[in-house]
Amino acid sequence: MIKSLTGFGSVEISDKSNQLTVLIRSVNSRYLDVKLRGIDIEPQFEVELRKTIQDTLIRGSVSVQILYKNGSKNSSPKFDKERFEFVDQLISTIQKDYGKHLDLAKLISINDLIMDSDVHELDKSILMRGIKEALRQLDEMRTKEGQTISKDMQARIKIINDHFVGINKLASNYSKDLVKNYRERINTLLGDIKVDNERVAMEVAMLVDRQDVTEEIVRGQSHCDQFATFLKSTEPIGKKMNFLLQELSREANTIGSKSPTSEISNIVVDVKNEIEKLREQVQNIL
Repeated sequence: MIKSLTGFGSVEISDKSNQLTVLIRSVNSRYLDVKLRGIDIEPQFEVELRKTIQDTLIRGSVSVQILYKNGSKNSSPKFDKERFEFVDQLISTIQKDYGKHLDLAKLISINDLIMDSDVHELDKSILMRGIKEALRQLDEMRTKEGQTISKDMQARIKIINDHFVGINKLASNYSKDLVKNYRERINTLLGDIKVDNERVAMEVAMLVDRQDVTEEIVRGQSHCDQFATFLKSTEPIGKKMNFLLQELSREANTIGSKSPTSEISNIVVDVKNEIEKLREQVQNIL
């Protein structure tokens, strides 16, 4: 079953002293583009996180926001003596060496001097668990939306295939009528004059062949069958679908240029309209 490129996952993991929130969003993109925001992550562990995201999502513009709070809620805050003394010494040195007086309040706020009494480093295994769970939710949303898109596509590709069947019937009837009309006109114009029947038949056949759309219809219906098969695939097929729609559009344009009747031309317009709607949907398919 096909999947959408759009999804969202949200996870909260907390205990008495720590709270971790992971938010992951994914939208349309031709390639995989992962943006990590929030806490600083060790480069080696970041590579591992990105690999996990890539293996699950494969493609899309992905935004990962990681929020982390640590420290016991019941513990009293502590004064960061070391930071205060460092800034105070820095101000004194600047004033002594450069004669510049700096205001401590403009350099540092009271919040910068307060730290939690019980600070814990984020456990990487907890973060990875949060990432995987958020990815699972996002992938589940992608699958559900993919099912909705698939139903819409199935209906549209059937409409296109039915139109090809209708065009084929109209074109066949037109060819028969065309041969009959040509012969009647020739007989009317020439009257009793003898003509080479083989030559006439050849000329009529050439005229009919120029307007024959049998090959285009056969290829178009083949593209429809292949597209319907793609809808059942469990592999990423968005790019393949897009290419197939280009080929389908090419066949429709050729039929339109050869179109012998206004009725067929009108049907071709409907076919091209359905192809464009499918093309819009394909942009959101993995």
